[in-house]
Amino acid sequence: MRNRVTMAVLAVLVLVGLAATLSMAAGPKQYQWTGTVTEVDPKAKTIVVDKGTEGTWEFSTDGLKDVKVKKGDKVTVYYVAIAKKVETK
Repeated sequence: MRNRVTMAVLAVLVLVGLAATLSMAAGPKQYQWTGTVTEVDPKAKTIVVDKGTEGTWEFSTDGLKDVKVKKGDKVTVYYVAIAKKVETK
């Protein structure tokens, strides 16, 4: 009986550890940028978000469905940093 309880606890710990490892390896880290929309270009599928003293960033909305933002809206953009090319110097 004691052996079964020990094995059950051990199995749960292994599953929790495996789940934690898989969630960390699931993909690139997600970031967020909150500010005011200063430009919307539906043809280019981009928006520009101003964060005051931290500057403005342009985001591609390509691949997103139903992006309904307009100039002046306060938004939080959730994004990942993806390298398109890496050059050695």
